[in-house]
Parts: sequence; structure tokens; C-alpha cells
Amino acid sequence: MVAEDDAVVGHILFTSVVVESPGRQVLGMGLAPMAVLPERQRQGIGSQLVRRGLDILRERGCPFLVVVGHPEYYPRFGFGPASRHGLASQWAGVPDAAFMVLVLDVHAMAGVSGMAKYREEFNEMA
Repeated sequence: MVAEDDAVVGHILFTSVVVESPGRQVLGMGLAPMAVLPERQRQGIGSQLVRRGLDILRERGCPFLVVVGHPEYYPRFGFGPASRHGLASQWAGVPDAAFMVLVLDVHAMAGVSGMAKYREEFNEMA
């Protein structure tokens, strides 16, 4: 999605993420990247993008959303450390506080734990 004001001032992308839990796979989403033009930051544009994205994901029945991001920013939307839900990042070295999850469907996520795997493109180096 993009935010516009005569031009694109921000964007957000959601891509598929799979958690392979014993006996099943659960497909959710990952938030990345999200950006707002520097001169338009701190005006609520990023928050609007995240909230609208969350509304759409809830409407579509997405069970969870993960993000690698600022632990000071994302908790306002309900994100918390993924480790509290038994989820781990596929990338070594990601600080526990920075790998967060927002569980959107507690029933679908009941008993689910394991490594959250983003699309292969996220592993490519430019």
C-alpha cells in the first residue's frame, strides 16, 4: 500500500511468512518494509499505513503478523516479542526485542511454535 499527498509519501509491504510447527504449517504475514519520506515522518503516516494494513489482514483471516523492527514503535499496534509465543526469527543475530509478532487469531495460533520463515527473496543480498 502507499500513502499519497500529491505524490507517494510512504509505503508498506506485507509478504507471506510460514511457521513450521510440529505436524503443521501456519501461513501468516511479515511486515517489511515500511517507510515514510524523511520530511513527512512524525505526522502519523506510518501509523495509518500499519493500522490500515492490520484491518485488511484481520478481514482476510490472517492468523499472525511478524516484524523485525524498532521495539519502541511497533508495540503501540499490539506487537510484542515473538519469543513469548514460541516463535523464532530465521536470521541469527536478530535481537529478541526486535523480532515481534502480533497474533490476530489466537485459535489458529494455539500450540504453534517454531521458526518464522520469510519468502526466499528476503535472504538475497544485493
